[in-house]
Amino acid sequence: MPTLLDILEAHQKNKKDKRVFGLVLPGGGMRGVYTAGAATVLLHYGLQQAFDHVVGVSAGALNGAYFLSEDAETLSHTFQDDLTNKNFVNLLRKDKPIDIDYLIDMVMKHKRPYDIEKLKKQKTKLHIMLTDAKTGKSVIDSSHDTLEEIYEEFRATAALPFVYGKQIPIDGHYYIDGGVADNLPIDVAVKLGCTDIVVILTQQLSAYHFGKRHQRLMNQLVRRYARNYELLLRKKLLTDERLLQANLRVMQHPTKKVRFYILEPSDEEALVSLGSIDKPKVERLGKIGVADMDTFLHTEVKQ
Repeated sequence: MPTLLDILEAHQKNKKDKRVFGLVLPGGGMRGVYTAGAATVLLHYGLQQAFDHVVGVSAGALNGAYFLSEDAETLSHTFQDDLTNKNFVNLLRKDKPIDIDYLIDMVMKHKRPYDIEKLKKQKTKLHIMLTDAKTGKSVIDSSHDTLEEIYEEFRATAALPFVYGKQIPIDGHYYIDGGVADNLPIDVAVKLGCTDIVVILTQQLSAYHFGKRHQRLMNQLVRRYARNYELLLRKKLLTDERLLQANLRVMQHPTKKVRFYILEPSDEEALVSLGSIDKPKVERLGKIGVADMDTFLHTEVKQ
């Protein structure tokens, strides 16, 4: 039986292959270091053109973009070296406890500038998920014409409600974190026509829980911190689990037309909190992402 690596390499080489491959990278805050580690392995094996579409949310979108620009250095070091500090996360700071402006303006623009020209040369399409701040609906941004434009797309897809709070203007519309509307956008990959979808999760499937306790917490957060949000967006914040549940069902019980290859962290206890700045733990999770993806690629797949 072929391995996943065999399948991806064959698709990358065979221009007549009618299958459409997608890579889905959900959000996860600092757990995005796991996705980053996994993406460096894909680069190591030269698989940056093995996918027809890359769909990313929040940290997943940033990792997907750097993956397509073939920037292994940024993927390997940003979370561990640039974000494990109080400039980025300081929960005692009333204004922006998680400072996305620091991430974009200091880290991405100056320390690790993005190479949009490499992205433009890729045949793979990058799709960044945003949430319309007025309607709460999911928006897919697939055109990235200028460097300044893509930086604002990065800022918008990562604009966490409650702990960052800004609404980011792009072309006359305002957006927040793409994960509010669709944090596991396999539905988008399916709509794009993907027949084979690789999904890199930032938590184990068994860790997804939907209960009254979570709903009560969301109610409290919305009442306290989302008073200035539009009504439709506040409603979306309270019902954001519905699409996630639907996507999980599709992923676990796919139709014959779509095949999923699901990578989940091998060690649930190694996961960090969404706003962790514990450098040793963040580094460890990144290394687990590397090891897990290498094992994943060499796993035999039933055809």
